[in-house]
Amino acid sequence: MTDMRLVAKALDDFGDDWHWVILHDVQPVGDRQFFASRVDTICGIILDEGGVTVTLHDTGAPDQPNCPKCLGEGVSPALREEIEAVLEAAEAVPVPVR
Repeated sequence: MTDMRLVAKALDDFGDDWHWVILHDVQPVGDRQFFASRVDTICGIILDEGGVTVTLHDTGAPDQPNCPKCLGEGVSPALREEIEAVLEAAEAVPVPVR
């Protein structure tokens, strides 16, 4: 499986910033559609962790993002793994309903 990196944004989540978005373990499933096991950004925004079909739309994206963290080194793989482990542990804790 391979990863796909592209410049993109989601208007509701990113405001005006363009990011390097990574589609992990990508597989084509149709015209401009891809299944990815996980979708996140170089700067650490997790968009989907459970597997998703992504449809690519031409949004006039630039060749490079304008997010300063995506242009730099972003979040290190080790820190990204730690963040994911904390999120998974938090999801496993039962929440009392009052």
